[in-house]
Amino acid sequence: MSPPDPILTTLGLFIIDDNIYPESWQRESEHDIIGGGALYAIVGGRIACGPELGPRISGIIDKGTDFPPQVESEIKSWGAGPVFRENPDRLTTRGANVYQENGIRSFVYRSPKKRIEDFDIVETGNLVRLKTFHTCCAIDRCGTIIDRFIDELKGTGSSPPLHIFEPFPDVCVPENYEDLTKLLPKVHVFSPNLEEAAGFLGKAVPSTEEGIAQLAEQFVKFSPNDGGVVIRCGARGCYIKTHKEAFMLKAYHDDQAKVKDVTGGGNTFCGAFMTAFYLSNQNWLIAGIFGNGAQLGDLERDIHKGTSPDLY
Repeated sequence: MSPPDPILTTLGLFIIDDNIYPESWQRESEHDIIGGGALYAIVGGRIACGPELGPRISGIIDKGTDFPPQVESEIKSWGAGPVFRENPDRLTTRGANVYQENGIRSFVYRSPKKRIEDFDIVETGNLVRLKTFHTCCAIDRCGTIIDRFIDELKGTGSSPPLHIFEPFPDVCVPENYEDLTKLLPKVHVFSPNLEEAAGFLGKAVPSTEEGIAQLAEQFVKFSPNDGGVVIRCGARGCYIKTHKEAFMLKAYHDDQAKVKDVTGGGNTFCGAFMTAFYLSNQNWLIAGIFGNGAQLGDLERDIHKGTSPDLY
């Protein structure tokens, strides 16, 4: 019997990070921290689906010769279904977050990164039969990936996945808006953050819900009939607009002092959103609630219990 189709697969990259702090901070540097877009999207999907469906939340994690055993053990303990791929001729993709005295953070790769390509998904297990797909990439690459899945699934009886497109920050400039409008009819969920959405239009970041709604309209008008736009607004929550409905959801926490780290929050949101979106038969409200909540739970507790606070 073949395994059930994956609910969520991500094109995101897996990275092992170090956090390097200045001596004056009197804080020990941290090593072998699991991260990257793939990891956070898997975390979001795993929180949203619960323990029974956890193995259907997937993505490819490349293991180099230096892959720490404790990292693999931790990821496996979550009960998700990532595919670990052995790479005997290379190191694991590693990076470092280097903090300066003023708190500014810079990121550097410490080993060559290994990007996940569309053919990796197609050629790995049953990932090609995924139900939803998280892409965080450039505009042209997203279009190529969507077309690839349509071609691969012709005549198989499987429908192409629902795509959520999270654009790379550096492509969110007015010069790319026209190319984006050509892609959006193929994308079921377009999810930039607020700064990225404003960047595509060369506008200042709006300070009111009305301004966010006007911004969203410039994207949703190009979406398919059953598609929409989800603008991630950080501490303000998220704004969802489709051809039939529009609403703002407050952030899970109203006390931002309780938020310790926002790293990977957008990827986690997208993974949880698409998982809940699929499981709720494309209910935008339910998906938005799960997306907001998945970002702010205590990771280890929520993964092991298969819940996020107040979501179930």
